[in-house]
Amino acid sequence: MTEASHSSGHERSYRPIGEYAVIGDTLTAALVSRSGSIDWLCLPRFDDGAIFSALLDAERGGFFSVGPAAPARTTRRYLDNSCVLVTRHEAEDGVLEVTDFLSLPPGNNGTGPRAQREDIRRVRALAGAPCLSVRIAPRPRYGVIKKIRRHTDHLWSINSSKESVYLHGDFPLARGAAATLEGTARLTAGQAGDIVLNYTHGAINVLPAASAQIDRKAEQATRYWQGYAGKVSYDGPFQKQVVRSALVLRMLTFSTSGAVLAAVTMGLPEAVGGSRNWDYRYCWLRDASFIMHGFASLGLRQEGDAFFRWLMHATQLSAPRLRPVYDVHGRTDLDASPLRNHEGYRQSGPVRRGNDATFQLQLDAYGSVLQAALVFAQSGGKLSRSELHRLAGFARTVCDVWTLPDNGLWEQPDPRRHHTYSKVMCWAALDAFIKLGEQGLHDHELEHFRRERAAIRESVLARAWNEHKQAFTGAYDADWLDASTLLLPRLGFLDANDPRMVGTYQAIEESLAHGPHLRRYPHGVDGFASREGCFTACGYWAADYLARRGDIQAAEQRVGDLLRSANDLGLMSEETDSETGAMLGNFPQGFSHAALIGAALAIEENRDKTS
Repeated sequence: MTEASHSSGHERSYRPIGEYAVIGDTLTAALVSRSGSIDWLCLPRFDDGAIFSALLDAERGGFFSVGPAAPARTTRRYLDNSCVLVTRHEAEDGVLEVTDFLSLPPGNNGTGPRAQREDIRRVRALAGAPCLSVRIAPRPRYGVIKKIRRHTDHLWSINSSKESVYLHGDFPLARGAAATLEGTARLTAGQAGDIVLNYTHGAINVLPAASAQIDRKAEQATRYWQGYAGKVSYDGPFQKQVVRSALVLRMLTFSTSGAVLAAVTMGLPEAVGGSRNWDYRYCWLRDASFIMHGFASLGLRQEGDAFFRWLMHATQLSAPRLRPVYDVHGRTDLDASPLRNHEGYRQSGPVRRGNDATFQLQLDAYGSVLQAALVFAQSGGKLSRSELHRLAGFARTVCDVWTLPDNGLWEQPDPRRHHTYSKVMCWAALDAFIKLGEQGLHDHELEHFRRERAAIRESVLARAWNEHKQAFTGAYDADWLDASTLLLPRLGFLDANDPRMVGTYQAIEESLAHGPHLRRYPHGVDGFASREGCFTACGYWAADYLARRGDIQAAEQRVGDLLRSANDLGLMSEETDSETGAMLGNFPQGFSHAALIGAALAIEENRDKTS
């Protein structure tokens, strides 16, 4: 928890990405700025239209601001291992506390229907007589201005044929300019109240009748998140940060299906002012083995089981081929199109909605899925006959396609290349399938798969190794480096102390490192003119590598240094600006948090090694 001064929040400008907190209900999530403005919330689920999207257009996007009217000194925290946000504003006229959470949907702690959502904002004056300011600019469906209907000064609504939004609470609001509701209230010490956004899709909207119901919802949300955190069975290094990362992964999990999204947001740029911005509200198979490893190693069996079942459900439609990305229900028609009425975060447009990576060839997906299956089985999960049959189909497909060039882990545009990580992940796919067979989980003949596995290994060692650089390069017969090659020991392809891995690490440190952070690859490799930042996960992969070669002290030092780039709540974005340290890319990024978990686990598991 850190302190900062801020103005009243009436000015609409782009806040640093790291200023945001995230709250969620396992079906959608909101970003809340330090000053108390919700600038991103999609309803009714993560990948639906945004009702507040000032994050991507400060003027047209819409927001929900609750905070002090006067400049204040602010601290914030999550309530005791939960995702309930508590923000304390200390102004000259008094101290104001705002508690933010999304209530859990009806039924079984977050697995209920998509019909109703509630964003609840609880206000309390802790001392003095602070002046509360409330400003709400609802802009459903990415910035559409609709007429707001007044029922009373305490109840307003926006209605359409399929959905309705009610804004209600204990403080009166009046119409402001440009379809904005505004209100101020002078509070006395001990005075409290609520402001609630209630959303309903395709059902009757039932409003809470009394504050006692909101008390119950607050208790339920806190108890749910704390109960989840309490299931994390890990007491190794960076325990607090690992638990927070596990909570982030759970918040990114769509409870109805078990899918884990890459991030809450779309359109946050990897290079400010450039066109590197993508919609990350989907599920990439490249993340699967990292996520499954995290769930399994932390004792989160229920979450791991749900995620694996989603993997099997989603991939059955394209089997025996895999697509790189799916939505939360397993669909691949993600309809990429620009969001024309938004200028983009700090004018970084065009904003892309949807994602056309689904049409790329990313061979690493096969290794990620089969490695996830192996981890799932080794942690006690049961594979059905149909699931094993599908996994066998993926393994056979690897034998057919591993010799092809692809777009790679980083989705580089055409022309396709023979990416080293993709080849190694094809090796890892067959290695996982062979191990499943050796453990008696299937009876497929293994000799063919062993021969193909050996052929892939021979190919990588012959064509990805660069004698001049004394390192594995990012693609066959190339001279540029890629931080993903640091994962070869994690996959079991080479020992971390193999001289070739030592050389690769050294070369990557010399050419891609900025402090503890790493770029993915050199500028210009992907064909973009703009320079992106350092990729957060890559720094943790370096720490993972150091732990596996026995250099525990260096690994711990690196993780500690990387964590300084997380925000005050322990949240991480996709990338970090190498010059300013500012966060870049979509936020919070599941890949980054899974990488931290992986590095911490590697440190704990390799403590008996010596460097």
